[in-house]
Order: sequence, then C-alpha cells, then structure tokens
Amino acid sequence: MTSEDLWAVEAAFADIFAAESPPTHSDMDIAFRRAGVLSPREEESRSISKPKRIMNAFSQVVGDADGRVEALIGALANALATKRIFESSDTGTQGMVAELRTQLAKVGWEVGDTGDLSSRGEIDVQTGGREAMEKQIQRLRKSGDDISLMLGAAKDALEAAAKFVLVERHQTCRPDESVEALVRRAMTHAGISTRPADVDNEASKALATLNQAVPKIAEAVRKVRNDQGSGHGRTEMASMSMPEATFIRDLTVSVVNFLLVEHRSRPSDIVKRETSSAHSDESMVTGS
Repeated sequence: MTSEDLWAVEAAFADIFAAESPPTHSDMDIAFRRAGVLSPREEESRSISKPKRIMNAFSQVVGDADGRVEALIGALANALATKRIFESSDTGTQGMVAELRTQLAKVGWEVGDTGDLSSRGEIDVQTGGREAMEKQIQRLRKSGDDISLMLGAAKDALEAAAKFVLVERHQTCRPDESVEALVRRAMTHAGISTRPADVDNEASKALATLNQAVPKIAEAVRKVRNDQGSGHGRTEMASMSMPEATFIRDLTVSVVNFLLVEHRSRPSDIVKRETSSAHSDESMVTGS
C-alpha cells in the first residue's frame, strides 16, 4: 500500500466521522487507545475537530513499521460498526460508506455488511475460512421467523467466527472443542483482554467485565440451541418466544461483529508483544 492510498483512507474515515455523531469524541478516544496512538481532543486549550484528530492519528502511523496503521484502521472501523454506521439506510451515509469501502479495498481490506474487516486472501473453508463464516452469518440474518433455525444459526455463526479468528492467527481447532472454548481462545489470540489494562480506570473495568461475558454468552447460546434449536433431528417445536429468539440473534450478531473487528484491529505482532508482557508481569507477581 502506498502513502497516497492510506491518506485516501484517512479522508474517507474523516468524512464519515465529521458527518455522523455518534461516533463521538469519546468513541474516538477508545479507538485511538486500542490502536496505540495519541490524538487528543484539545491543543493549546482549543478543541480539535474529529476529522483533524483522525488526520493527526494517521500522521503517526503512515510509514510506521510496527503494524499500527492496520490497528488504527481496524479500531476506527470498529467505532463505526459499533454505532451501526455501516448498516445505515441514509443515502448520504451510504455514499460515504461506499467510498470508504472503495479506499479500504485499495489497501487490501474488505468490509462486511456490519463493518467487520478482513484481508483479501484465501483461507481453507474447511478449517474456519471466511466463506464458511459469511454463509453462517447470512444464514442467521435470514432466519426470518423460524425460531429453531435462528437458534441453530446463532450457535453456528459464533463457532464459525471463532474458528476464523483462530485459523487466521495460525491456531488449530479441535473437533471436540465447545463453542464457548473456541470463543475464549479466539479472544485470547486476538488480544481481547478480560481484565482492565488500568485498574484505576472505571471504563476499563467495565469493558473487562463485558469482555468476560462473551464466552458465557456463547455457552448460553449453545445450551439454548441444544434444547430448542435446529439440528439433532428435533421433532418438537421450539417453545421460546420470537422476542426472546430475536434477542439471541441480535446479541449473537453483536458478539460476532465485536470479535471480528477486534481481531482485525489488533495485528498479530502487537498481540504477541502484549501477551508476552502479560506473562512476564504474571511471573513477577507469582515469582515463577
């Protein structure tokens, strides 16, 4: 990718952030922190606009050899995805999103319907590739009013997303591994922390608590699916209500999107450094 291509990506992001709120400046703070860049809200007691903050952030990473540009792109895309910008029906927003997709494609990124990023390249479908994952996610989205299908597709989508992350990070997937175990390992290898990086920061504590709930959500989805979802030659109709099933579907989509976007916002080299540092800190504490 060239510097010109990256600055075109920066401009596309800036246009969206300028026009949309949310994402807010607070959302941008989180994105910059995840990407490991500094781009404050104020300079010499003057507020800085959101586009200017994005430009300042890109100025730090364009030409950087540590993979921070990929982390920044992923974190900003995550901020937009969290606020459902990629799913907006507004014509103006759709036009800006289309431009962002075009510019990201030039630097090797594809953007899913809800904003999850993936690099252009082939991955073995049988071991958790993107094609298989996309099919499972689409099956979940198009499950309509079939509650059993919705519950079965929710479990399958979680499993496919977790396997995709693990395969991209050169990990194996055991045949007997539960979906919650796959999700937990995928989070670990994607660098998604379940403990606050800063114990004095209440927002970090809250985020860690939410992250801890993700494997539990996967476990709950698995149990519901086993009881009332499609599969296993079931002969009885699901007793779950449509609002309950819809809640599970929407929650699953949110978890899948979170896992994939976080995976793409954290290059493997950064995750390795953080994991190594965490192990070192733990050894110091335990004396091992």
